[in-house]
Amino acid sequence: MNKVLAISILGMGVTGAVLIISIAQLFNPTIGTVVEMTTAASTLAFVLFAISAFVLRRRLDGKRE
Repeated sequence: MNKVLAISILGMGVTGAVLIISIAQLFNPTIGTVVEMTTAASTLAFVLFAISAFVLRRRLDGKRE
């Protein structure tokens, strides 16, 4: 369970870095749909990793008590 939580936190970091890079490219006037799709997919992945990390942390805290 700790490994899954660690991977989830690592995934949040990676998708956050991709979001930082892709959001800067959104302000370029010659934007393509690929950048928009990358931003949307990264946002979705970041949210999923954040929710899974939150749920796993709650479960780990519940087991300790």
